[in-house]
Amino acid sequence: MNETVRKHKFNFLFAGKIAGTMAGSALLCMLLLFLTGLIPQSAIEDSCRESAVYFKEHELFPYLIDGQFNTMPDGYGECVVVNIMYHISDEELLPSLLKAYYYNPEMESVEVSLWDSLQEEKEPNVGYFRYWHGEMVLLRPLFLFTGIEGARYILGGILLVLTLSTAVLLWRQRARALAVCYLLGNLIVQFWVCFFCVGYITTFLMMNIVAVISICLFRHRKDTESLYHNVYILSAASGIYTCFFDFLTTETLTVTIPLLILLVLRYEAGELENFGKEFKRIVCCGILWGISYVAMFLFKWLLAAGILGWQAFYSAMQSAGERIGGQVHLGNTSLDPIASATQRFMGALVWNQGALFPFRNHMSLTAALACFFGFVFVCFSFVYVLHWKNFSRKMISLCLLLGLVPYLRYIVLENHSYMHYFFTYRAQLVTVTALLYITYEFGLKNLIKKK
Repeated sequence: MNETVRKHKFNFLFAGKIAGTMAGSALLCMLLLFLTGLIPQSAIEDSCRESAVYFKEHELFPYLIDGQFNTMPDGYGECVVVNIMYHISDEELLPSLLKAYYYNPEMESVEVSLWDSLQEEKEPNVGYFRYWHGEMVLLRPLFLFTGIEGARYILGGILLVLTLSTAVLLWRQRARALAVCYLLGNLIVQFWVCFFCVGYITTFLMMNIVAVISICLFRHRKDTESLYHNVYILSAASGIYTCFFDFLTTETLTVTIPLLILLVLRYEAGELENFGKEFKRIVCCGILWGISYVAMFLFKWLLAAGILGWQAFYSAMQSAGERIGGQVHLGNTSLDPIASATQRFMGALVWNQGALFPFRNHMSLTAALACFFGFVFVCFSFVYVLHWKNFSRKMISLCLLLGLVPYLRYIVLENHSYMHYFFTYRAQLVTVTALLYITYEFGLKNLIKKK
C-alpha cells in the first residue's frame, strides 16, 4: 500500500513538474516577445525600409534552382512578418504584440503594402493574431543593424553550425552511421533553402537545439527511467517553443528527430527494452509535445480574445479548421476546379513525397509515387538481401514508427499540406534519416563486414 501511495505521489509531482515546465516556457516566450518589442520602431525603420525594397524587387516565391519545386522560399510570410514588426505600437506594446496587425488593403500585394507603409504612415488593418510570430524575437534585434537579407545570412550561419554540431556530437558518441545519415538527410530535404527564408529556419534551429540537448542527456544518464523523465520534460518544453517560433512549416521535426537520435543511441548502447515499453515512451513524448503545442496555440487565442473579443477566438478556430479540411483547387487560381476529398487526401501525401525529388516544372502523382516508393523499395531490398545476425525487427519498427509521423501530420492538416507541400515536405527529414540508417545498419554494414 505504501509503495502504491509513493508511486501516485511521484506521478502527481512529475505531472506538476511537466505543467510547470509548460507554464514557465510560455511565460519566458512572452517575456522575450515583450523585451524585443521594446525596441522602438525608429530603431528598425531603416532595416524595414531596406527589406521593403528587397521584397519589391524580388519575387515572393522564387525558384532557387530554376523550376525545381523543392527549392522555393516563402517570401510572402517573411514580408508579412516584417510588416507586423514595423507596425508594433510603442504606446500600446503588449496589446499590439498580441494583435499582430499589419497594413494590407484588400486586393493589394503584401510587398506593395509594406513599401507604401514605409513611405507614409499607414493604419494597420489586417490581424494575424492566430500565430505567436515568435520569429520577431530573432528578427527585431537583428534589424537594429541589418535587413531581411542580412538576417537570413546570420540565422543561416547559426543553422549550419548547429547542424554540424549535432553531427559531430553523434560522431563522438560513436553513432557515426547516424551522423552521416543525418547530414545526408538534411541534404535530401534541401535544408540549405532555409538559409533563404526565415520562416523555414526556426524549426530547424529548434530541432538541432533539442537534438543537442537530447544527446547531452543521454551522455549523462543514470538509468533509462531518469533519462526519459528528462526527455518528457524536454518534449513538453519543445512543444511550447515550437508553437511560439514556428509559422506552421515543419513543426514535428522538433520532436521526431531528437527521439530518433535517442532511439539509435540507446540501440547502439544495447539499452533497448521490449517493443511495448519503447513504443510507450515514444508515444508519451509525442503526446506531451502535442499537448504543449496545442496549449500554446489556445493560450494565444484566449489572450487575443481578451483584447479583441471572443470573435477573435472563433476566427482563429475557423482558420484552424480550414487548415485541416478547407477546400483546395487543382490549379494555382481560385478559378480552377475544386479538389475532391480523395484528390485532397492523395495530394496532401503524394505532393510532399514527390517534393523529396528534384522535379522541375511538372510533377504528376504517378511520378511522385513511383520515385518515393522506388526509394523505399531500394532501401529495403538492401536490408532483405544483406541482413545478417544483427537484424532487429524491433529497431526497424520503432524507426519506421517515427518515420510515419510526418504523414499523420499531412493527413490531419490536409489543406495546409496540399497547398504548401513545397516546404512542409521537409518534415520527412526524420523519415529519410530513419530509412538511410536502417539501410546501412541492417544492410550495407553487413556487406562491408563480410568483405
